[in-house]
Amino acid sequence: MNALNLIQLNLRSPYEVWSDSDNIYYFETDHGVKFKIFFGDDAPIWKSGAYTFDIQNTNHKTSPNDEKVKKTIISIIEEFFKYNADILLYICETGDNKQAMRNRLFVRWFNEYNFQKDFVLRTAMVKDGKQENFAAIIVQRIHPDLESILMTFDETISYFKDKPQSHEEP
Repeated sequence: MNALNLIQLNLRSPYEVWSDSDNIYYFETDHGVKFKIFFGDDAPIWKSGAYTFDIQNTNHKTSPNDEKVKKTIISIIEEFFKYNADILLYICETGDNKQAMRNRLFVRWFNEYNFQKDFVLRTAMVKDGKQENFAAIIVQRIHPDLESILMTFDETISYFKDKPQSHEEP
């Protein structure tokens, strides 16, 4: 992954973003909530050109509805795509069973910011027993392999949706 340009990013981002590596970025809100944004390689689905996008509340403080968080996250995604014509996968954090809410929030941010003209966002829910997990893929509309990428995402999701439950003998 190509590193994000922090100077350009911080010109648009309401919260100052900093980094200690090419794929981990941080910011802190006015309410003292500390966020870590991590980009990781996603080799299991695509051999190259795909990254996971993870948002973590590192100090686990309650994050009020803060418009500046949305704008900072959107600025980070925009900066990612300026330097990486790749696939971005987002998996909602599941540690506190609020992943459905996070998924709705992420989709709302995407739609409010009018990304639809430049990007495709596709989301999916997969159940693992009683646990609902949410994933999203973001791809630039101009990506030359857009249809193939979306088809692979759909096939991967359907594999997990159709995966038979394992029943072990006692």
